[in-house]
Amino acid sequence: MALKARYEQLSTDRSQFLQRARHNALLTLPSLMPLEGQTGASHLVEPYQGLGARGVVHLSSRMLVGFLPAGRPYMRLDLPPEIKLAAQGEEDTATTKGLALSERLVQGEVEASGWRESTLMTLQQLLVAGSAVEQMLDDNKIRVFRLDQFVVRRNHDGTILELIIQEKFKRDATPVELTNPKANGGTTTMAPNQDEEVELYSGMKMITEGSRRFYRRTQEWGDGQAASESTTWELKDFPYLALRWSATPGEDYGRSKVEEHIGDLRSLDALEKAQLEMAAMAARNFVMIAPGAGAAGMKNRLARAINGDVVVGDPDSVELKSFDNQSGYQLTAQQVQILRENLAQAFLLSSAGQRNAERVTAKEIERDIQELESSLGGQFSTLSLEMMQRRTQLLIGNMKVQQKLPPFPDGTVNPVILTGLEALSRERDVVRAQQAGEVVRQFLGADESARHVVKLDKILGRALVGLGFEDAVRTEDEATALRAQEQQQQQQQELINATAPGVAKELASKQGGQ
Repeated sequence: MALKARYEQLSTDRSQFLQRARHNALLTLPSLMPLEGQTGASHLVEPYQGLGARGVVHLSSRMLVGFLPAGRPYMRLDLPPEIKLAAQGEEDTATTKGLALSERLVQGEVEASGWRESTLMTLQQLLVAGSAVEQMLDDNKIRVFRLDQFVVRRNHDGTILELIIQEKFKRDATPVELTNPKANGGTTTMAPNQDEEVELYSGMKMITEGSRRFYRRTQEWGDGQAASESTTWELKDFPYLALRWSATPGEDYGRSKVEEHIGDLRSLDALEKAQLEMAAMAARNFVMIAPGAGAAGMKNRLARAINGDVVVGDPDSVELKSFDNQSGYQLTAQQVQILRENLAQAFLLSSAGQRNAERVTAKEIERDIQELESSLGGQFSTLSLEMMQRRTQLLIGNMKVQQKLPPFPDGTVNPVILTGLEALSRERDVVRAQQAGEVVRQFLGADESARHVVKLDKILGRALVGLGFEDAVRTEDEATALRAQEQQQQQQQELINATAPGVAKELASKQGGQ
């Protein structure tokens, strides 16, 4: 079956989720999921309230800072437990320094590849639509696809069985690595209209051959012609991530955060509309006169009168009319306030959040993570594993191929995402080293033999590496050589001190003999 036909077949299962996502976008950010047929030149529907948009933007920004903190590493590299067990829990200084330097290389590549923009885009799609697909490109950048651009099929544990992505290009803007549409085989020629839009379908499917399981990608144009040769990846190297905000058993697509509060958003939008209409009606005032007074010229005299003029007429024939429904307006305003408070609490608009500063303290980050964890019901930790950790694993693999990282064997280093409450950051290593040093100081004051039990150089090295001074920590060989040199110098000094009195006595006797 052609990929286009298969895409249209799977679109039936996606239709209810796509319709719900478009409705969610209408109440928050319509540009995130435009209605069918709308383009960049179309006029988007404008909601009557802006709280939905503020909530999505604020919460996605808060989560972005939690995933990629400003001025801090978002991950750390650690040794697997089995390697630590084989080394009896020992981690030499050279390994610690190498891991810390590799972390900086990975962090630098993340910043250079512009992950923040794509991460914010993904989070907003997940908050509104519930599903999004990311592709890790060869240059370590991330491309994001909306729900109306892909269809997916999963097995019982959420693993991707089939994924088809639909892309649209101008004919003269097709990627250079793809075969030009309607140009292969010599059957047809390139159309003269370079602005014509063409469709590209990329189909990924899990293949099982014996005990081996892998993904295979084929690409076709909308007319069924092949666009490129097929590509295969091992499961761990598959560069596509089909993300969900909230996974429901038995469903291929995710549920969104906005969907959880769609009733409040819909009610708020309707009440805001009614409140706006009442305000517009209250702002309109006009003068009503009796029909007989109008025949007597009262209308003309009132129209020509200026402030302070005396107008002759029957006051009972003139009345100022205006909209007067104060109780209804107050009731609507009270309900709007209740809905606004509920939604502000749901989207964390009532909390301050993390400071936008170059250096943010560990207490602020931990407080922010705790609030995100408690408010989002575990989605924050789930996304940190499904999105950030998977991204980092793919990035490390790409950087090793590009020779931007040392070629350490697979499985010898684990990336740990510093977003969960149990994750250990380098700054927390410093705090723990300080606490350990304080404990050692207290025991050294009571018992000098404690010096032979504790490896003070390990504590000091961990603290300096955590502060970012990897180059200030000597390796084991350098420390051994330095200790040997100091010991040799001490022995020479002791020898000089031991022989100095005899030499001085001999010189004194020689001077006395003369």
